[in-house]
Amino acid sequence: MSLTEKVAIVTGGGGAIGRAICRHLAGDGARVAVFDVTSQAAERTVDMLRETGNGGAAFAVDVRCYEAVAAAVDQVLRRFSRIDILVNCAGGSARDKMALFHEQSLDVIHDMLSVNLVGALHCIRAVSPLMVAAKQGAIINVTSIVARGGKKRCVEYGAAKGGLIAATRSLALELGAHNVTVNCVSPGLVQRDPIEDAAAFAHRFSAVNRVCTQDDVARAVLFLAQPESDFITGQELAVDGGRSLGLKGDS
Repeated sequence: MSLTEKVAIVTGGGGAIGRAICRHLAGDGARVAVFDVTSQAAERTVDMLRETGNGGAAFAVDVRCYEAVAAAVDQVLRRFSRIDILVNCAGGSARDKMALFHEQSLDVIHDMLSVNLVGALHCIRAVSPLMVAAKQGAIINVTSIVARGGKKRCVEYGAAKGGLIAATRSLALELGAHNVTVNCVSPGLVQRDPIEDAAAFAHRFSAVNRVCTQDDVARAVLFLAQPESDFITGQELAVDGGRSLGLKGDS
């Protein structure tokens, strides 16, 4: 297992995609620090990780607060003595609060930017000096193909994820000399709840014959986290079944 003895922080680790990422990293040998805004969600993921035989730890962290992030990073360092991988997965769209931008509330706009963009930058700012000092590391940002192709009622979400993609490229240039890679994974529409007509859903939202799952996203993150991928940096990897070739399903 190529991540044996490595330590990974996964933000949003209590969510569906974050939990899958934690499971795949731990399955490849990593010890995972699970950051989530609620301790209960983080603990559920750590309970699941015990099945892999690798130790994990849960941290209640609101990534919108830099002081909270810095304190949690310090706790991870004291517990595991190193941080090798950072996966920024905290965030998501406004879901039931999605609206046309000219009708959207300022609270939702600010929250989407704060969680999806500023929160990720907080985590990178707290972790990257440790990676620079260690002369190694991998940062993977979970973004979205919405930033690539656009989507109605997702302006603030798309802006945040687009900003994170741009930051990924600039950070890759800054950190490459220190053997730290920075990449992003952009999922398509990920299946969360059971789908009545999975074939029709897949046909609408991808160019292949199935829907995107949390494991599809997690496998891409695992690939970029492994030492064998250390010559890849500044890249956006779309995990969307070809949807972004034409943003299938959007009108």
